[in-house]
Amino acid sequence: MIVTDLAPAIGARIKGVRVDRLRAGEFGEILRLLLERQVVCIEGDGNLAPDDQLAFARRLGPVQTYPFGKPVDGSLGVYRIVKEKDSTSNFGGVWHTDSPYHRIPPAYTVLRAVEIPRHGGDTLVASMQAAYDALPPATKERVANLDGIFTATKVHGSRRASRFPIGDVERIDNEARADQHFIHPLVPIHPLTGSKHLYLSACHMSGVIGMPAAEADKLIQKLSRHIIDERFCGRIRWSVGAVVVIDNRCAQHYALNDYHGQRREVHRVLVGGRTPPSRQPSSEQVLDAVSC
Repeated sequence: MIVTDLAPAIGARIKGVRVDRLRAGEFGEILRLLLERQVVCIEGDGNLAPDDQLAFARRLGPVQTYPFGKPVDGSLGVYRIVKEKDSTSNFGGVWHTDSPYHRIPPAYTVLRAVEIPRHGGDTLVASMQAAYDALPPATKERVANLDGIFTATKVHGSRRASRFPIGDVERIDNEARADQHFIHPLVPIHPLTGSKHLYLSACHMSGVIGMPAAEADKLIQKLSRHIIDERFCGRIRWSVGAVVVIDNRCAQHYALNDYHGQRREVHRVLVGGRTPPSRQPSSEQVLDAVSC
């Protein structure tokens, strides 16, 4: 196993292993690197099948379903992320962490490259742990006990906006589910490392508990800009068969949309976490958060 850093603050590149043939010691080292670096990029040979990806994901934890998309035929938990040649929008083309609108959000995203454009189509990643560590003490104190309100309504629900497209992914309309809201702390403690980190996903947030909407939006945008400072970011350059694992609890990602006229297909599996279940805010708290 050959390991190099993806970027100073985040990510590890791994060569010399096969995801479908990992020995216990190799898997343990990959998990150690994932917890330390928040993202691992495992070089592939293009022969990995959806079942192999699923089997690898299950070694990380229970596979979660995605409530707004159709899985790959015959598969439970593998979803296509596709942009066709004639499309202009893509799935994931905004900074985010995957599916924080659950009682227990996914711990990991496992991605497998199926078809990659000749140029472009990279994925940017950002460390919410490094971003938290770099906050001024006064800001850490301000956000220490704040809870964010997370929802899919901007992307999939009644407040869906065209600025959050999903490319050519087969959508399942489930507006009632998308409009649900869940509360998660803005500064959680990672259940496996014990480290504090920020937890934000601006496109999946409707406010902050106990904070006026305008003030909450200003804070969310300020912290979101801080997270994607170049000091905390890295770039994944894909190759066919590569497998990438992202720790959603402490890393954001952004699929670049810079390959018009070319096709891109990546398969995604979400893996459940050990984070304590969230609670749902009251209707009054939601109204307070989204009111102008």
